[in-house]
Amino acid sequence: MTESEILDLPAPHTGDLGSEVIKIAPRRRAARLRSAMRRIRAAFTPSDAAWNGAANALIGLWVLIFVVFVWHELVFNFTIEKAIGLLVLFALLAAVSAVLLLLIWLSASLRRKYRAALLLSFPAAALILMGAWLAKGIALGTIVLFAGLSLFFGAGASLLSSREPLRRRIGSLIFFAIGAAVLAASAYGLFKHVADPNPALAAYHLRGQTLDLPDPGKPGPYKVRFLTYGSGNDALRPEYAAGAAVISKPVDALKLDEQWTGMSGWIRTHYWGFGPSAFPVQGRVWMPESGPTAGPFPLVLIVHGNHDMEKFSDSGYAYLGEHLAGQGFIVVSVDENFLNNSTADEINPFNMRSGSENRVRAWLLLEHLVQWRGWNADKASPFFGRVDMDHIGLIGHSRGGEAVAIAAAFNELGRYPDDATMSFPFHFKIGAIAAIAPMDGQYLPRERPNALRDTSYFVIHGSMDGDIPTFKGSSQYSRATFSGPDKGFKASVYVKDANHGQFNTSWGRNDFGLPFKFLLDERPIIDGDAQRRIAKVYLSAFLQSTLMGKTAYRPLFEDARNGAAWLPDDYLINNYSDGATTWLANFEEDIDPSTGSSTGVKIDAQNLSIWKETYIELKQTHLDSEVAVLAWDDRVHKQRAQYSIDLGKTPPGIGAGTDLVFSLSNAGIDTLPDSFHPASAANESETDDERPLDWSIVLADSHGTEAILPLSHDQVLYPQIKGHTRRAAALNGLPPSEIVMRRYHFALKDFVAANPKLDLAGLKQVRFVFDKSPRGAIALDDVGLASGK
Repeated sequence: MTESEILDLPAPHTGDLGSEVIKIAPRRRAARLRSAMRRIRAAFTPSDAAWNGAANALIGLWVLIFVVFVWHELVFNFTIEKAIGLLVLFALLAAVSAVLLLLIWLSASLRRKYRAALLLSFPAAALILMGAWLAKGIALGTIVLFAGLSLFFGAGASLLSSREPLRRRIGSLIFFAIGAAVLAASAYGLFKHVADPNPALAAYHLRGQTLDLPDPGKPGPYKVRFLTYGSGNDALRPEYAAGAAVISKPVDALKLDEQWTGMSGWIRTHYWGFGPSAFPVQGRVWMPESGPTAGPFPLVLIVHGNHDMEKFSDSGYAYLGEHLAGQGFIVVSVDENFLNNSTADEINPFNMRSGSENRVRAWLLLEHLVQWRGWNADKASPFFGRVDMDHIGLIGHSRGGEAVAIAAAFNELGRYPDDATMSFPFHFKIGAIAAIAPMDGQYLPRERPNALRDTSYFVIHGSMDGDIPTFKGSSQYSRATFSGPDKGFKASVYVKDANHGQFNTSWGRNDFGLPFKFLLDERPIIDGDAQRRIAKVYLSAFLQSTLMGKTAYRPLFEDARNGAAWLPDDYLINNYSDGATTWLANFEEDIDPSTGSSTGVKIDAQNLSIWKETYIELKQTHLDSEVAVLAWDDRVHKQRAQYSIDLGKTPPGIGAGTDLVFSLSNAGIDTLPDSFHPASAANESETDDERPLDWSIVLADSHGTEAILPLSHDQVLYPQIKGHTRRAAALNGLPPSEIVMRRYHFALKDFVAANPKLDLAGLKQVRFVFDKSPRGAIALDDVGLASGK
């Protein structure tokens, strides 16, 4: 045995020593690299203190949120039903979190305490994120914010408590910096000064020739009496129990309210003391007591929308009830709070009241009218002979705004469309439907959009509505039609910077509840009194025009400038239509863009960059009307663009008393077609929607004589109103603006004044010549010739 074998040493090297050294060197470098990577990984791996700090921060954060939520929901307005609903919801969310955590538990990268923190915090997190999703666009921002809080406080705790060397705390420093940056960016986004999103309207003032009529926003000549009617045994509302001046009869809604079932139905019945087989008929009444006449007076019902059912909403329209009663109406604010949502419903989260109960809201209004018909004929009733049942109006807010339109439809039916075994013996003379920031389409009778026919309709909405951020009422407006000149009118008013809640004094400036209340931007919202002043002026004028025959108020609905002295100095967009119009082009007749709505009408265009007829998508819905989208751009065509409507045979009765009318909106789109990429566009904005648009309106007769007026003869076309309802752009899950149509009105006699040679009896063509703005994009609808008023 050799010495090498005895010592277990390698045999002596007999080859080339230099080549062996070359082979060993790369292995040493690889070993040093692996060692460096291990050191880097160790430096960036959070320490035990970091994990503990993050877990404590996460637990503390959700405990705080839970305490605030419980405090808000239960301490000030406690009911056993809400407490049970909240406990069931948290139990369900905890079970879901347990299932999810089984998957997370498989990951060895999470420390035990942090896994436990996730389990404990998931129910609260899911509740908050579910609310964020329902709050339309806030969910992602909420996740980012909470991640930043966890990183900031977790890493901060690690840095303060750890005694490890700096190289072991580099990861904590990085996570702390990331968390701090997220929190700083969030704070900046939430509290930074926001520039006016509507610079084109910065100098706008409402000026005009106010109608020579009494101000409909001022108190009327009647003294007002207030009383209530109700079941007489309402355990929660004394005004409808011992305080009720008139006792009403309950109604059976079992076939309509399909969501008042199961545990959630039981808990509602326990809270209210009644179920759908005995819904109460209750309301607050303001009625003329003394004044110019003794009546009878038109009857107007007002119905609220969805709010917490424990926070009663019907008292929030006292300002309207008192005002309209002073004008000579009997006004009722209807109690439908028992149809609203509640935290108690969380006992069955899969059967939440989602708006389909609007049919119940509608039906209940008609059941109120049934009892009013009886009281009006009952000599023992304080309402005996006081009610003009031939003139009835309905006003609804939010979900109530959809309900009043459904009620108008139900009123014309003999049977309930979803269950014809239920008869509808209503058939009241409802002459006016008004909607305040309404929902639309939550209930579809037989899956069809609800369309009004020969019933006057008015809708008002605000650009800063944080609850219903899209103008859903414009869809209901679009579906309303009239079969003749004396069948009514429809009108809409869009109010810059008005919100949802201030139309009801018990709802207020903020359209959210906790915990997202602080994320809504209240700064641009107009004063509540000013917002309600607009509502009083328009609702009073609408009801006087439709139910009292005071049609002289109609121009107010065509243009707010006709009531400038009555209204706050604000920008309002009015749209209007009636049955006394010959439609040249409303774009509903076919799919051919070259044909009009009346026989023989032809449409042509030259040098437009975009020309199509289409449904318009709003922020959350569509307009329920087809419009023509027209765009022109001097980078595409140097020649002047124009859009012409040839009348064919001149409609009969055209004269100096006729008006040219149409509805317009800035389309808010790129003026260039998708396939066009001009070299000159590199340093130019592709959309030019920040400046008002103007162009020429040309009328031509059969002799070729033309008369020209600018669009600004009525008003320039302003950009779409932008409304950022959230405090940070990242929280706005919807576009900031949408198409809102404005009514334009040109008296034909003004064209004759511009060129006395124009022969109106031989009118042949209406032409839009886009000669004053180098580019623009518009949505055009409802071009017609209206008989003068």
